Amino acid sequence: MTVSRPPSRLQLLVPLVAVLAVAPFAISVRYTADFGLAYNGGVEAWASGHPERVFSWLSTPFLGTLLALVSRVMPVEAAAKAFIVLNLLVWLALLVGAWSAFWVRASPRWWWSTLIAAAIFAPFISNLFWLQLNPLAFGLAVGGFALLKRDERAGGILIGLSLALKPIVILLPLALLLRRDTRKAGVWSVGTAAAVNIGGLGFLAWRAGDAKVLNPLVALSNFSAKTGMPVYACAPENYSPAALMCRLGLGPSPIVTGLIALAVAALGYYWMRRLGDLPGRSWEIFALACMLSPFIGPVAWSHYQLLLAPAMLVVADGFWRRGAPPMHWVALFVVYALCELVWDPLESMARTPVVVVVVSYTLGQFAQYFLLLAWAWNQRSRVPLAETVPAA
Repeated sequence: MTVSRPPSRLQLLVPLVAVLAVAPFAISVRYTADFGLAYNGGVEAWASGHPERVFSWLSTPFLGTLLALVSRVMPVEAAAKAFIVLNLLVWLALLVGAWSAFWVRASPRWWWSTLIAAAIFAPFISNLFWLQLNPLAFGLAVGGFALLKRDERAGGILIGLSLALKPIVILLPLALLLRRDTRKAGVWSVGTAAAVNIGGLGFLAWRAGDAKVLNPLVALSNFSAKTGMPVYACAPENYSPAALMCRLGLGPSPIVTGLIALAVAALGYYWMRRLGDLPGRSWEIFALACMLSPFIGPVAWSHYQLLLAPAMLVVADGFWRRGAPPMHWVALFVVYALCELVWDPLESMARTPVVVVVVSYTLGQFAQYFLLLAWAWNQRSRVPLAETVPAA
C-alpha cells in the first residue's frame, strides 16, 4: 500500500523539535567522554606518530591524523563542543531525510509512531552523550548509500570515508561488491578507505620519523592485542557475540571470533540471495549490512545498537504492509524495548543503582538476536519485487 501525499511543514518540523529538546542538555555537558579519549590519541599522534601508546586507542590511522590536526588548532573542550553540535546536525539530517521519504508511502499512524520511536531511541542519545564517532560514521554511510542512485563514485567515496573514520558498517562494502549493479560503488568505497588510511600511515610515519610505522599491521596488531584483554573482550558493555561467549567462560579467543565471523558471513550471504529480486541500492541491503556488522569482530559496544535502526524500520515497514500477525509485532517491540534499556552515561550521571545498570546491560545485549528473528519472519513472508511491481 502506498499513500501519496506531500509532507507538510508541520510534520517536517517535528524532527527539529526533537533535536532542539535534547540540544541544550547535550551542549551543556562539561566532560569530553569518548571524544576526549580519541583526542588524546590525536595529541599522541602529533607528538610521536604512535597513537596506540594511548591505552584507549583502537582507531584508524586516518582518524589519528585527523585528530592530530584538530589538536593543533582547538583545545579538547572546544573541539568536544563542536563535535556535539556536529552529531546533533547529523541526527537532525537523518530524521528529516528519512521521515520525509516515509511520508509519501506510509500511513499517518506508522509515520508518527516510528518517528517518535526514533526521536527517543536510546542508542542514538547515548552516542550523543558519550560523544561517540558512531553517528558521524553512520551518517556518512547513510548519505553515501542514498547517493548511489545518482552518483556511484561519490556515494562510494562517502561510504569509504565512513569506514576510514570508524568501520562500524564494515559489511556494507562487501554487500555492494556482491551485487553487479553496485560493484563500482563497492570498489570506490574500499579504495577510498584504503587510500585515506595509507595517507594516515604516511602522516604518522612522518611524525614518528620512522618508516616502520607505514606497516598497516602495526594498527591491526594494536587493535587485536587490546581487544583481547578482558577489560575489552568480556566487558558487560560489549555486545558482540564473541564477548557473550567470553562472559560464558570461553575467554578471549581469536578462534571463537573467527568462527562467529564465518557464521555471520554465511547468514548474510544467504539473506543477500533471498533479496536477489531487489536492486543493490535497495535500503533492505543497507539495513542487512548494518544489522550484521556488529556481529563481526570482538568489540561492539552497547551504543552500536544504533546500527539496528535501519533493519527495525525495514521490518516494521514489511510487517505493516503485509499485515503481520501479533506475535511478529511483539518480537519487534521486544527489540525496541531492549534497546531502550541502556541510557548510559545518563544513568551513571543520575546515580542509578548499580544492579539496575548491570541488569539493563545484561538484557539489552539480546536486542540484536530478537531482531534476527524478526528479520527472518519478515523475509519468509516478503513478496518478491517481480510480484509487487507491474510489468512495463
